Amino acid sequence: MGNLKVSTAIIAALTLLLIMVLLRSFNENLFTRNVEDAISVVKNKTISIQHLADFQHPYQVVNLDGDSTKFKNAWPIPLKDILLPENRKKLNTAENDLLLYSENPATSAKAWVILNQLGIERIFILSDDTNPEVLKYKFQPDTMIRLESN
Repeated sequence: MGNLKVSTAIIAALTLLLIMVLLRSFNENLFTRNVEDAISVVKNKTISIQHLADFQHPYQVVNLDGDSTKFKNAWPIPLKDILLPENRKKLNTAENDLLLYSENPATSAKAWVILNQLGIERIFILSDDTNPEVLKYKFQPDTMIRLESN
């Protein structure tokens, strides 16, 4: 009789574990792409505002700061609301390339990674800088602390 209770408990635990795995597998917010591939692709997906006129495809600007005045006809979708069902539907069904813009380049990069992982194609980062990855300031070590003299 005791073996039957132990066997039933083990089977119930395994069944619960199987159900949890299946629910996780069918989650629509689950990342589906390799992160290393996404990072390598993002290097080629940045467009500067200065070169926007040279962009060859029709595009839609998505302002992640929630402001629609900087660009004509921009979609004001704040980053915190980007996964709301109505915004996801809008982004999924967009016919043009999506240009993600924010005053903070990190916000645009976050949105790009999230949307890319969710399978949305043709998304680019719109940047104020012509080369945002270049360090703008010369490195100057702190001369107030001299560890070698201690």
